[in-house]
Amino acid sequence: MFAQQWEPHSLNPALENGDSSQEWGLLLFSYLVKYGPDGTLIPDVATAVPTLRNGGISRDGRTISYHLRHGVRFADGSPLTARDAAWSIDAVNNPRNDVQSRFGYDDVVSATATGRYTLVVRLRHPFAPLISVVLAPQGFPILPAHLLARYPDFNHVAFNAKPIGSGPYVVRRWARGDRIVLARNPYYWRRRPSIRRIVVRFVANPETAIDMLHTGEIQGFFDDQNPADYPILVAIPGYRVTREPPPQNGIGAIIFNTTDPITRSVRVRRALSEAIDVRSLIAKTYRGAEDSAQAARGLFLWAYDSSAYPDVPYDPARARALLRAAGWRTGRGGVRYKRGRPLDLLLIIEAANPGDQIIGANVVQYERAIGARVTLKAFEVTQFVAPASEGGPVYGGRFQMALYPFENGDDPDTTDQFDCKNVPPNGFNKSRICNRRIDALLAAGRENYDPAARVAIYRRLQRLLYAQDPLLPLYRMRQIDAWSTRLQAHGGGRPGPFWNVGNWYLRTG
Repeated sequence: MFAQQWEPHSLNPALENGDSSQEWGLLLFSYLVKYGPDGTLIPDVATAVPTLRNGGISRDGRTISYHLRHGVRFADGSPLTARDAAWSIDAVNNPRNDVQSRFGYDDVVSATATGRYTLVVRLRHPFAPLISVVLAPQGFPILPAHLLARYPDFNHVAFNAKPIGSGPYVVRRWARGDRIVLARNPYYWRRRPSIRRIVVRFVANPETAIDMLHTGEIQGFFDDQNPADYPILVAIPGYRVTREPPPQNGIGAIIFNTTDPITRSVRVRRALSEAIDVRSLIAKTYRGAEDSAQAARGLFLWAYDSSAYPDVPYDPARARALLRAAGWRTGRGGVRYKRGRPLDLLLIIEAANPGDQIIGANVVQYERAIGARVTLKAFEVTQFVAPASEGGPVYGGRFQMALYPFENGDDPDTTDQFDCKNVPPNGFNKSRICNRRIDALLAAGRENYDPAARVAIYRRLQRLLYAQDPLLPLYRMRQIDAWSTRLQAHGGGRPGPFWNVGNWYLRTG
């Protein structure tokens, strides 16, 4: 039995957000390719990762070909073929389906099963990140056409609570608000999983999960959302604690709502950023478990340029000057006003997360020092990360500032975070920034398969994003997992705890 803090809204990964979509995709489904422990792409159902060298990517970059393994089956015994893969791409692009993002998929002109085990994907233009997005963990897995193609949409079908996939496990029971019980898939195409039954408990409060580790009630606590728990976790006997990976493809950040009447101003956003002593704040909050230096590297990975996107300086004097230049004058009680309106801001955070609460409380004080009055509002984690259609405050845009950690995949493309077309509910552009120059650079980076050329493009993009300030990077994320020492072959890594769950086994004795 394992604990985690958030409960999914759906077990159909196409209807679920970010990390949760990937987690349940790896447990219950298969992909064409997936990530290995070092974050590089490896074959899953496909026999090879397509490249220009092996001919999987055409010379013009507009055709991607996959050859699928023979003998792969869904958990009901039905074969998985190229038809399922082609239909899954079409289903994501079906406007009737309430998928959380069509990033990458909407660049597909056609997905065709040219044979039982050959899938050909044709693109509108070259798209370098496609391999890591379409039917890959950064996107969504292969769904069973024989079960879902009959419906005009899959938004409210029974499949979403008890899906049939081709992954190592299958759902036996979902006790909402409590747990999901999984059994090993009898038709799993790799070797049969050694662990017959897995229970995932939903424990929103990390302190409760830590107590359950002490009592032995659970054998693992995955992706603790409070990095400050790390020294507490390593002190518990009988568990191995990992902080993986050393450079994770994600950041903790304060996101600004660029469509809000107050924070749509670049001067205001920059003032709010420079009012915060990020280095001191992160050191005090996480006691070394997280590092604020070059936090933006978590967005751009191998294309990061510290001269283009340096750490934001702590400069409260300049912050005050920026607010004055933006028309905000000091008034009653030291609060700034503009046209009779006070500089009141809402900062939303995740409840039951001590680290976020410490950061939130300190941000209130930092901003007060420059005349901004910030109110904190905490949301239970499942609600906090919920889609806009489910009332989620982040994806619904009900904030001026949001303290939000997020991952960005293993490619430096940040289209899903900053492109106009990916503003929720159409994607994960939580800041809602919409800038033609940003979109143009994102497009140029996506359409070029040459790493050196992409680095030059992303250097320009980073300078522009730094100037526009849609978010304030605070730290690079580290995924913190506690594992029973009896649990073997887990090897947690960048793809999350479940990337090789089918290989897990329990050591006896």
